[in-house]
Amino acid sequence: MTKRRKRDIDINRIEELAFKTMGKTKSHSKREKGYVYYHGLRTAKLAIEIRKIVGQIDNSKDNIIYVASLFHDIAKGIEPHNENGSILVQQVLKDKCSYEELMEIAEIIRCHNLRSSNEDWSKQIRIVQDADMIDHMGTMEVWLNFIYQAYDEKSVDASIEFYNDKEFEYYLKDCRRKLNYDISKKIFDDRAEFIHEFIQRLSIEGKGGIFNKDLLSR
Repeated sequence: MTKRRKRDIDINRIEELAFKTMGKTKSHSKREKGYVYYHGLRTAKLAIEIRKIVGQIDNSKDNIIYVASLFHDIAKGIEPHNENGSILVQQVLKDKCSYEELMEIAEIIRCHNLRSSNEDWSKQIRIVQDADMIDHMGTMEVWLNFIYQAYDEKSVDASIEFYNDKEFEYYLKDCRRKLNYDISKKIFDDRAEFIHEFIQRLSIEGKGGIFNKDLLSR
C-alpha cells in the first residue's frame, strides 16, 4: 500500500461514511438493521470517556480510538470478523486518513475481540476492547434479549427464564474478567447491577405482580 501524506481525520465525514456502510445492513438475523453502526457509535463514545478517565494516554489518539471503535464490527457476520474487518476498513477509509493512522485503526479492529493479558497490545486496543464489552451490558443487553425473544416469537417468560439461569451469571463473570481497566469494571458492575434489578422487577411484573408493595399502603 502506498503511503499517503498526513491529513486530519474528518470525524463528521467518517461518521456519515460509517452510516452509509453499516447503517442499513443486517449482519445478524436476530438483530435490527444497522445494529453494527449504532453499536459502533456507542462504543466510540464510551471509548473516549474511558480514555479520559484512565488518563494513561493523551487526546492525540482520540480520533484513532473513535474511528476504530466506530468500525470495529464492520465485517460482523463474516467470520473471523476481526480479521476481515481489519482488511475491509483499509479499503473503506483509504482516502480518509494517513497510512499510519489507517494501520493503527486496522490493528485495533483486528485485536478488539482478542481479550487476554497480552502485554504487547497498545492502550488504545485495550480501551476499545473494554468499551466494546461494556456496550453489550446494561440497557443494551436487555434490548438485545427482547429482540431475540421477539424474533423467536416467545413471550416475556423466555426472558425471565434466560436472566434467572445460572449460565447468565457465568457469562457476566466471564465478561468482567476480560476487562482491562478498573474503571471499566466499575462501569460494568453498575450495568450488571441494573440488569439484576431489572430481572427482579421483570420476574414479578412479568407474572402480573406488583413490584413496589409499599404503594398498596398509601
